Amino acid sequence: MNDLEYIAQSCRDDERLLNIVKDVANMSGEEREDFVKKVRQYFLGKNSEEDNNAYKFFKIILEDENARKILEILGEK
Repeated sequence: MNDLEYIAQSCRDDERLLNIVKDVANMSGEEREDFVKKVRQYFLGKNSEEDNNAYKFFKIILEDENARKILEILGEK
């Protein structure tokens, strides 16, 4: 299972994750750039496994059109 499929499956199990993916998918390019900066700043210096997993999640959904692709996998768009 690739990362996008894994996140899609996680979204099926956790509505909070699904809502985050939907919000990111609906961001404009400028909003996404601002959010990327905030995510990087927030996770700077955080090294717990939970923080690393959360950062990886955000990094993946913020790349390219991955949030939209996840919604497509889920049949949301």
